[in-house]
Amino acid sequence: MRRTVYFWRELYPLVRRFCSRFGVCFNEFVNLAVQRFLVEGGCGGEELRLRARLALLLRREAELRRVQNCMLRSGAYLEDYVRRRLGKPVGAPKPLAALSGREAEVFKRIAGERERIANEIAGIRERLLKDSPSFKLDEDRVKKKVEGGDKPNE
Repeated sequence: MRRTVYFWRELYPLVRRFCSRFGVCFNEFVNLAVQRFLVEGGCGGEELRLRARLALLLRREAELRRVQNCMLRSGAYLEDYVRRRLGKPVGAPKPLAALSGREAEVFKRIAGERERIANEIAGIRERLLKDSPSFKLDEDRVKKKVEGGDKPNE
């Protein structure tokens, strides 16, 4: 369903600035705001900010993963790939050893940034799921299944 949305003159630039600042698309912003308004009877800005930040972090992490994959594909395994195609024996791949010193340092920094992003994503998800119950694991049931389960011996 497509509908045209008209914003008040003073509100539209604020929404556009918010969307560009937090890297969330305009339609996603409007949909989340309307959903929140309908579900809770009021539009809370904190959840929208958290969801916008989460979307930005997920896109950033995906970009960093693509860069790392490109670096490994281009340098780390290339020598092993050529040897395998030419029929020469190949040992275990050594990804960081195949990268130059500068490339290895960049690769490690990207890995560190991905780790920081993962920690921030966990914090955001924790805040978004604060009212959700935790998963309860029945350890006695797991032990029974490991020991042979509920099936009778045949």
